[in-house]
Amino acid sequence: MLARIRITAIGLVLGVLCFACNETPADLREWRPTDHDHTSNPNAEQVQVTDAGSSEPGHGLDDVTIVAWQQNCTSCHGALGHGDGPQGPMLHAADLSRPDWQAATTDDAIAATIRQGRGKMPAFPLPDATIARLVQLIRMLDANRMQHAMAAAAAAAQNSAAPAHPAAAPAASARAPKQVGR
Repeated sequence: MLARIRITAIGLVLGVLCFACNETPADLREWRPTDHDHTSNPNAEQVQVTDAGSSEPGHGLDDVTIVAWQQNCTSCHGALGHGDGPQGPMLHAADLSRPDWQAATTDDAIAATIRQGRGKMPAFPLPDATIARLVQLIRMLDANRMQHAMAAAAAAAQNSAAPAHPAAAPAASARAPKQVGR
C-alpha cells in the first residue's frame, strides 16, 4: 500500500512538472542569421554593464571586466600588468604597474589605446563601460598604490595583533627555549 502511494505521488509530481514547463517564454523569438553577423556593425545591441543594482559599492570591477582583461590583455601585459605575459617580451609590452608610466598617462589616453590600438597592440572594440572599467583596473595596478595598500594592511594587522593590555605582553627578560641537538 505504501509503495503504491509513493508511485502515485511521484507520477503526480512528474506530471505537474511536465505541463508547467510547457509554456513558451514571452521574450523568445525565431533565430535569424543576422543575430550572429556582426561584421557590418560590431558590438551593436550588446549589453552595457552599469553599476545599477550592484551589491558591492565602489570597487568598480565586475566579471565582465575581469574576463575582458584575461582574454585581451594578459597574453602581453601579464596577470598583474608587468608586461610579462607569454607574448609580452616579444612585443615589448608596457609595464602598466610602473609609477612613472601611471603618472604620465591619462585615463583618456589609456581608453583610446584600448579602442584604437597602438604599435603592435591591436584595437579592442569593447563596450564603453567595459573600457572604462579596464582603465580603473589598470590604475589599480600602480606599484606605488599597491605598496601603500600593502603597508596599510600590514600596519592594520600589526595593530590588531598587538596586545590590548600591557600585562598580556611577554616579559622582556623571558629566555628563548633551548635548542636540543645542535
